[in-house]
Amino acid sequence: MARRQVKKNASKRIYAMTVAGQLFNHLGLQMYSGAVPAISEFISNAYDAMARNVWVTIPIGRPIRPTDQIIIEDDGHGMSFEECNSFYLMVGRNRRSNQSEWTKEYNGLTPRKVQGRKGIGKLAGFGVANIIDVRTIKEKEVSHFKLDFEDITKSSEFAVAQGYKPDALPDDGENTDEDPGSITTLSQLKISRAINEREFKRSIARRLLVLDDNFIVHVNGEPITRQEIPFQFRFPKKVGEWKTAELENGQQIQWWAGFCKDTIPDEEQRGFVVYVRGKLAQTPWFFDLSGGVWGQHGMQYLTGEVQADFLDGVEDLIATDRGTIRWEDPTAVPLKKWGRKKIKELLESWADKRRKEKIKSPKIIRYLEQAENLPKKENRIFKTVVNRICSIPHLDKDEDGEDIADELVAFVYNALTNRNFLETIRTLTDAPTQDIERFTEILSEWDIIEAVNTAHLVKGRLEIIRKFKQMIDDKVPEKPDMQDYLKEHPWLIDPKWTMLAHEKSLDKLIREEFNLPSSGEEEGRQRVDFFCLGDSQTAYVVEVKRPGVTAGKNEFAKLSDYVVFLREKLMNESTAGDYRRSVVKGMLIAGGVRRGHEGHLKVFTPETFDFRTWGNLLETAETMHDRFFEVVKSRAPADDPRMKELSTNIPEGDIRPLDAGEKRKTKKRLRTKKK
Repeated sequence: MARRQVKKNASKRIYAMTVAGQLFNHLGLQMYSGAVPAISEFISNAYDAMARNVWVTIPIGRPIRPTDQIIIEDDGHGMSFEECNSFYLMVGRNRRSNQSEWTKEYNGLTPRKVQGRKGIGKLAGFGVANIIDVRTIKEKEVSHFKLDFEDITKSSEFAVAQGYKPDALPDDGENTDEDPGSITTLSQLKISRAINEREFKRSIARRLLVLDDNFIVHVNGEPITRQEIPFQFRFPKKVGEWKTAELENGQQIQWWAGFCKDTIPDEEQRGFVVYVRGKLAQTPWFFDLSGGVWGQHGMQYLTGEVQADFLDGVEDLIATDRGTIRWEDPTAVPLKKWGRKKIKELLESWADKRRKEKIKSPKIIRYLEQAENLPKKENRIFKTVVNRICSIPHLDKDEDGEDIADELVAFVYNALTNRNFLETIRTLTDAPTQDIERFTEILSEWDIIEAVNTAHLVKGRLEIIRKFKQMIDDKVPEKPDMQDYLKEHPWLIDPKWTMLAHEKSLDKLIREEFNLPSSGEEEGRQRVDFFCLGDSQTAYVVEVKRPGVTAGKNEFAKLSDYVVFLREKLMNESTAGDYRRSVVKGMLIAGGVRRGHEGHLKVFTPETFDFRTWGNLLETAETMHDRFFEVVKSRAPADDPRMKELSTNIPEGDIRPLDAGEKRKTKKRLRTKKK
């Protein structure tokens, strides 16, 4: 191929790169959508400015008005005019490239590890507001300017081609007797939904490991603290202490973990948070570990924290919004492997400790002491049964607040000591040895009947799951059939929801507040596709879409509005005790997330509602019940005819007693076992 001839004496051509103003939309709104992540960035800036105090003023408990403001004030060292231009207004400046990894000593405080790095956290305010007003004081001089989101983004080639000159405000450049520090005011807010005070404070505290006597964050005048929730077991035992571990790559981390006595209702508190330089880098998770039947249950009690500062040494390993870590990176893999292994160890230790703790129950101790007066064989059987009961991890309290393990132990003890029952046994034969053999036979039979009854329940649930899958394959509309199915079988959504009931009164509250049609009617072409479930402590708003239908920003916002409204109604101190709830949350079930709306989902989850796809929902339910069915089957002999009926898919009927031939086989099996 002939080479193209170069044109001689051509004028030198100049190439230029420009940055579209819309880049600031991506760096602000889409990365820091939500009050908590946005405000956390300003708090981190105050920490790097060696502040002792940060005061956050924010509207709480009501919808946000257009005239509202969010104010973040600190008593740090402030910025000079030159520093505002060279540091604060330089987007993307890596503050650690030409400065120390540590701040300088200031105001009696020892140097701190710098949290800022990428130089874009200052844009977090644009995630919640159009105007960022910065007033900062250093060495008695005021620097005061305003950033306007619309001005920055008005041109497609604005940022580099023209540059942006923030407006200087009236007192800029004046001298003052005020102490050093900075005040950032966010106005023309983009958020409108009411902020729950308790959840906001807890979420801010969860993101910052550096809160102590030398760095205090005040929200509307009240300091927030990192108080640990009460634990039944903690590793290490003393609150505030951390353990040190070395990863396979030689890096060291610090960690602690705790198990609560009851399940943790707030998902934001479950799992391990990973901190880097005292700042949240990974929201709570279980290192991608999904436990077995009991392991999944144990995770509902577990929370913990990990300090892994070594992750900060890799560029772009931590997401800009400080929500996730790039775990596929070779630097992070050893920590993920450690986390999965540690959680398995913790779950095993927790199960053993809970068993020992349950056996220490005053009621169980009393029954064990009384059982010492029983014949040796009965006493041995009783101790074995008690140990088995206390080993079941999901036995907590019933709806009346009574410990289920205590009740089961009492039932077993009463069965062993019931005089009428024992008298009936004695009349079966004249020989005492035969009485004991018969007694053992009855106990064995009772254990089998219990296993068969449980197996019937589990198999029934598996049939329901299969029926539900068939409904999805047949593309049944989400209302009324799909909704009715979930109302009647809430354990399909979450196995822990077995005892939740449909709360029509809450349905009615939402319909009346949002002017929705009654159940069974349609709002134009859009179906009213939500219902409420709850008990004395919790309330859930469940919205159901067809398996093939995706959900997006509008659906997320609508469900969030329902949840916020119910929280105001049911979690208010003035609410009557019978109606007050400690947890109000939403659940959205759909075929998936609409393309391009993934970022909007992060705004609402996990604080407001959980999101499940149909595939994930049914796969989890079927897997758990399949495993549980196998566990239950193992409790009865493989040749038991009633268990065979279940295993060979013979139509189920009522649990029946053994016939004469089956009884002979059972006696023979027991005699062989005894020999």
